[in-house]
Amino acid sequence: MSKTTPEGAPVSTIVEGATVRRRSATHHALTAGLLAGAALIACGPGAARAETAPAAAPAVADAAPPAASPDIVVTAQRREQKLKDVGIAITVLDKETIHDLNITNATDVVRAIPNLRYNAYASSQVVFNIRGVSMTSYGDEQEPPIAVYQDDSYSSSMATAGFPIFDLARTEALRGPQGTLFGRNATGGAIQFISAQPKDDTEGFLSASFGRFNETILEGALQGQVAKNLDVRVSGLYDHDDGYIEDVIPGQPARGGNNHWALRGIFKWSPSSDFTAKLTLRYAESDHERQGAMYALSPSCPNAQYQGVNLPANVICPYWAPNSSYNLPGYAPSAGFGTNTTPGAMATGFNGVINGQTVVAWRGGNPWQIAATGDPYVNRQFFGATYRIDAKAGVFDITSITDYQYLNKFYNEVGDSQPEFPYVQGETYTPGPCPGNISITCYAPGTIFNQRMRMNQFSEELRAATTFGKNYLVFGAFGMSIESHFHAQYATPFDEYDPQVQYYQQTRSFAFFAQDEYKFNDQWKLIGGARYWQDHKLGCYNGQEYWSGFSMHYCPDGVSFNDPTNGVSGSAAAGDFSIPNNVADETYRGVTARAELDFKPTTATLIYAAYNRGSKSGGFSFSTGTPTLNAAVPGVEIADAAVYDTINGIAFKPEVLTDWEVGIKTSLPFHSNLNLVGYYYDYHNYQAFVQVGYSQEIRNLHASAGGVEAEFSTHPIAGLTVNLSESWEESHVPNVLLPDGVTYVEHDLPQAPHWSGNALVRYEFELAGGMAMIQGDAMYQSHMCFTLLCAPVEQEPGYNVENARIGYTPKDSNFDFAFYVNNIFNRAYRIYAYDGTLYSGATQSDYARPRTWGFNVRYHF
Repeated sequence: MSKTTPEGAPVSTIVEGATVRRRSATHHALTAGLLAGAALIACGPGAARAETAPAAAPAVADAAPPAASPDIVVTAQRREQKLKDVGIAITVLDKETIHDLNITNATDVVRAIPNLRYNAYASSQVVFNIRGVSMTSYGDEQEPPIAVYQDDSYSSSMATAGFPIFDLARTEALRGPQGTLFGRNATGGAIQFISAQPKDDTEGFLSASFGRFNETILEGALQGQVAKNLDVRVSGLYDHDDGYIEDVIPGQPARGGNNHWALRGIFKWSPSSDFTAKLTLRYAESDHERQGAMYALSPSCPNAQYQGVNLPANVICPYWAPNSSYNLPGYAPSAGFGTNTTPGAMATGFNGVINGQTVVAWRGGNPWQIAATGDPYVNRQFFGATYRIDAKAGVFDITSITDYQYLNKFYNEVGDSQPEFPYVQGETYTPGPCPGNISITCYAPGTIFNQRMRMNQFSEELRAATTFGKNYLVFGAFGMSIESHFHAQYATPFDEYDPQVQYYQQTRSFAFFAQDEYKFNDQWKLIGGARYWQDHKLGCYNGQEYWSGFSMHYCPDGVSFNDPTNGVSGSAAAGDFSIPNNVADETYRGVTARAELDFKPTTATLIYAAYNRGSKSGGFSFSTGTPTLNAAVPGVEIADAAVYDTINGIAFKPEVLTDWEVGIKTSLPFHSNLNLVGYYYDYHNYQAFVQVGYSQEIRNLHASAGGVEAEFSTHPIAGLTVNLSESWEESHVPNVLLPDGVTYVEHDLPQAPHWSGNALVRYEFELAGGMAMIQGDAMYQSHMCFTLLCAPVEQEPGYNVENARIGYTPKDSNFDFAFYVNNIFNRAYRIYAYDGTLYSGATQSDYARPRTWGFNVRYHF
């Protein structure tokens, strides 16, 4: 099988001060092996109170060892069930686990859930990845294939998936297609964040954390009965820090800081045992949160396939040089429009050295340092309201869920590339200060990228459940409307490319579903279900490039483009494209299904075999950059013929994932539990995101994957919890076309390492009359790629990360105290990488936080 070589990929590192020390592949293999095998000394937070998860261990004062794990309750099938009775690969994190692992954001749960990763270049753009299934597009109009729910509220946008975590009862992660009861776009699985619910008793808590980078996290909740049969719970969060990415330019603030707050109110009215109405109100706001352009830029140059490789400090990149005299074997030839002749430099001439200091990590720089100006930030305002009714109507249990969401987001970044010299938009680049009489924004000569989004979403789900004979039947209907407006800019002014795009997208969706569980006897059970769905999508896109005058129109009234500079135009009405003139008005439909056979040879063991079919609707890939006609690079998306290819490929088809799965959940001696699952995926019309040059596209390809997951937990003595999770996966995506337009290769699914694991060991013991806790957790993964194209600069070596926490609760006290250290060994690893070589001569790398520490105090009342 042909795989892209790791040439030019950064190495996994340990950072000491601002120095990067390379570590050998042998070291990482040994470390990964030790983590995977040391089940008795380090076991997975992914299993921590997970499928096999216990509740908090009892005090050492108890004479006997802890009892076997209690029956954990989940709602993975839209009703409360014991976790051990559900034939789905599920990980559950309870509120204490969430607190003990210092989880404060939705993306933090990857520390604690097997085979779960995420892709994000900012808090406003988060895509979860389960078993390699994800959507790596950064287009705001896309719905990801991992369904994310806040209570009963479906988050259709990537901009709402990275929300703050606070006052939760638990988190449930369902791995594999959930095509029947969850249904909508749950191709790879679903994640539910379930809030703590109001009760009659008056109680609450206050929590404060203070840590490195001037971190301050304040959280609290209060609940009680405010009137007869009316319970209320109100909670909130404030999260602020200065940022962990140092800007070496004098006077520039750090990047990567949090600055957001959130409130939630839940009002539950239960006038009788047969009727409950619950209103949940949510609001969250980020105010000038400096999470734009958090990535480190490093010089890169196109290879012969027009993919980025790290550029040595003494080499002039031929592609960005002015003529063919700079051409070198193994690199793409000169494009004929470049002007850079600086060795080791990006397209703008910046070589990553400022004031004698390199800011390029793989050249020995500190990965958490950048040299940039500008004002990158995120503003977000989110409001959500969910009204749920549960009622008894004869033999039926009726549930109605009405949900409304509003989102207003603005993301801004300036990837300067040459921080010493600013740039005036609309003028030819020359080194020097901006003119004093300028009336338009002054930019540095790198990449300019911003996105504005306003979304209104409304949905209604009505379902009924009943038991008759040996059957438990659930059926219902779902309807949703999403209307969104977008504005975006994705420009490289130094290269005289500056587009502005505006677009609108409307989605109208409905579905009907049913699932029946037939229990033959106490040992055998058969489950079958199906869901019919239909989406109507309407899009309207208008883009114009400032320099060339190129314009593009893609709306229900027609598809066309015009390039006055080159005297070229085309329209669907004239038959210039392979798509109909009304292509921007599409209806998609499909059927998802589930069939499962459960066998319980004993009350402590469940063996299941399942068939699951999941799907995700088709749609449009509206690029934030317009194609152009003035390039002379064969096969590259900005070449002449590719304008037609880009327009023809804007609409993409629905994807269908068929999953065959077998698993076992069993209890073992010494208060231990083991879960094993094996799966095989057949992925039809996989929606593969690719970025080539300025164009962002989604191509429908075929893919397959197979893997095994294991979770183990044990409590051999009182107070000791040891957990382990381990995952192996092999995936294949054939016929991946590289940017040169002629080379086809086979790659793995994005962010799908062959091996990954999580580990946790926690010991609670009596100390000075109170209770103390010592905890360590770790995670690791093997080599993987961030994108399907898998450019050398987008490959990430294997790495492992370790964290620790100690805590103490004084005797007869309502206070808890804890101290934590995350990323103990200060390992540098990337959570996002993007090959921008073809338009800026740079790779964008987003590194996870370095070593952080903090102190937490919590008061219960």
